[in-house]
Amino acid sequence: MTWLAMLWFLQDFVQVFLMGFFIVPNIYLMTLLLMALLPATGKERQIMIIWAAFVGGLIWDFRWTNLPGLTAALNAGLVAASCWAWQKIPAQGRTPIFFAVIVLAAMLFSGSVHFALWTVSSQVALRQFFVQQLLGVPLAIIFSLVYWKVSERNV
Repeated sequence: MTWLAMLWFLQDFVQVFLMGFFIVPNIYLMTLLLMALLPATGKERQIMIIWAAFVGGLIWDFRWTNLPGLTAALNAGLVAASCWAWQKIPAQGRTPIFFAVIVLAAMLFSGSVHFALWTVSSQVALRQFFVQQLLGVPLAIIFSLVYWKVSERNV
């Protein structure tokens, strides 16, 4: 869990340094989804990851947003919903491509909710939203490749 805190700080520092250019995709959420959906992850560990998503989102809210609890609820809800959907899919369907779809859907949903609640002018907010989502695509692909390599070892 220590490296999760370091990853959260990395995302925070990147957000600080690139604040005027774009909003950083939620790398912390992607990492939690990767950890929660690995084949060897048990129910107890998934519950711990959902709590880590909530705590990380709450700290992010206190740091960046004016609505405390929004990112916390979104992160925890998205990780829990992803775990539920993942368990409903047969083992043969749990592929890196489906993992990428889940990660991209989570990123799009989280970004859309934040976009709907931004108090910035619409043209600027829309540009920031699209840049954030476009930057999330290569990250989702990288996380899918990591999932593919790690899940190959666990089979």
